[in-house]
Amino acid sequence: MKKNNPPDGVPVWFDGKNINEALFCEEFLQTHKILFTNGAFFTPEGRVTDELPLRGEIFEELKCCAVSNIPRKISNIVELMKLAALVEDFPPKADRIHLSNGTLFLGGKFVEGKPEIVRNRFPVAYNPGASQPILWLKFLDGLLYPEDIPTLQEYIGYCLIPSNKGQRMMVIKGSGGEGKSQIGVVLSRLFFFLLLRIFLLLFWWLPHTMRQHKHGSFFHILR
Repeated sequence: MKKNNPPDGVPVWFDGKNINEALFCEEFLQTHKILFTNGAFFTPEGRVTDELPLRGEIFEELKCCAVSNIPRKISNIVELMKLAALVEDFPPKADRIHLSNGTLFLGGKFVEGKPEIVRNRFPVAYNPGASQPILWLKFLDGLLYPEDIPTLQEYIGYCLIPSNKGQRMMVIKGSGGEGKSQIGVVLSRLFFFLLLRIFLLLFWWLPHTMRQHKHGSFFHILR
C-alpha cells in the first residue's frame, strides 16, 4: 500500500488529527543539538537546569496543530526525548573552557561559536585584548609574597576546568584583617552562577534522593 504523504506545509508528524510523538521527537532532534545523560539534558549552552524553555520550544512547534491535551503531549515528548537523546557517557573535556562567545583551549587557542554540546558554559565573553585588572593585582601584591601570586592564579585556574586531577586545596594563613577573606568574596562573585545552578539542582534532587534511598546511602552521597 502506498504511504500517504502529508500535504505541503503540514509537518510529517501530524496527520491532520493526531500528533505522532515519536516522529516529532525525531525531527526535533535533527534540528536541535541536545542529548540526555546523568538525569539531565545538555545543549551547546551547557546543562539544562530548567526544562521550561525546552517545553516552550516544543509548544511553539506544536501550536500550529490545533489538538487537545497539548500540555500532556509536551510532557510525553520530553520523556520520549530522554530515551531518544540518551547517551551512556558524556565525559567533560578538561583541556578547554567554554565561554559565551566560544571556547578557550588551555594552550591559548580560541575558537569562536558554539558548535558542540557541552557540560557547562561560563556566561562571560573571552576578550584577548582586555586590560589588566590593575586593582586586583595591586591587592594581591599587598597581600601575598610575589612567588605566591602564581600559586593563587593556578588554583583559580583549577576552578575553571572540569577536572580534579590537581587534587588542590588552598589554605591562606595570616593575621586577621589583612584581606584574605576578600579572595573568597571575589571567587564567590566569579562563580556565583555555578553555585546557584548547583543549589537549584540539589534543591530538586536531594528530596527525590531522600525518598528513594535509605539514610545510609544519603550520607554516603554527601561524604
